[in-house]
Amino acid sequence: MGQFIKLYSKFEEAGLKPNEMIVLAHLYDRMDLSRKNMGFYDNKQHSYYITFTREELSKKVHVGVATITRVFKTLAAKGWIIVKQRFNSSNRIFLPISLESKNDSSKVSNLDSNHTKHIQTNTDETYVTSKSSKNKQIHISGFDRMQNLVDSLKQKACFGHDLINILVKYSENTGVLYKYAQLIFKAKKSTVAKLVKNGKPEAKEALRFENNINLMPELTEFMKSLIIKTRCTKSIKNIAGYITKALHEFFTDAVGGYMSIERHAQLSKNTKDFNIPIIQLDK
Repeated sequence: MGQFIKLYSKFEEAGLKPNEMIVLAHLYDRMDLSRKNMGFYDNKQHSYYITFTREELSKKVHVGVATITRVFKTLAAKGWIIVKQRFNSSNRIFLPISLESKNDSSKVSNLDSNHTKHIQTNTDETYVTSKSSKNKQIHISGFDRMQNLVDSLKQKACFGHDLINILVKYSENTGVLYKYAQLIFKAKKSTVAKLVKNGKPEAKEALRFENNINLMPELTEFMKSLIIKTRCTKSIKNIAGYITKALHEFFTDAVGGYMSIERHAQLSKNTKDFNIPIIQLDK
């Protein structure tokens, strides 16, 4: 909400109309995600882009698609957006006007004050020593480290695209992103261990992201609301502990929900071909 307020004030100064300001606010908000993902970098334009269908945007803004189309034309004429049409693919939207300034960079609080120094000193710029180049130091940028972690979460951890985007959005650096991912894994692992010990071996299957199709989208929304709550509630001192406890409850409930669905599916399968025998009575 704070980000949107900042954007609105800048749009008002530019003399934009309400619908134009709302649409642009959503576009710039999504651009924040694109800038953290090299998959949304256009090498020909040398700029990041976003994809946002007019149908999707109309639902967010609560206006018709025709209105969104008119707003897009107006914003393009005013130089706020550039839309590149692509054959058999989503159009790419570029935002040529930068709203960032040296004083606008918002600071994101760390997950736990005990880890502040560790996070700051291990996630920005890194130098590693290469044995093959006579101990020559190789510079690794914070962006490269972030992208490497994102790839790992996607390929090895089986995190969904939406979950990764949410975690990246609220992570100012690799350390914070890693901490969020670590909290999720530790909470899931300890939940499985506890449930298995209590005679529920099905917990292993229920909490596998590959098996439970409902788990990932539900976890994505849960983490989003959880992160926002910990950022906005000053009374929460031990943020890592708060998130861990909440995740334990989430995963425990997820196991119960998954097994209910499985039992229902099994019951339906067993009764699908069940026929009541017809007994012919003597006349």
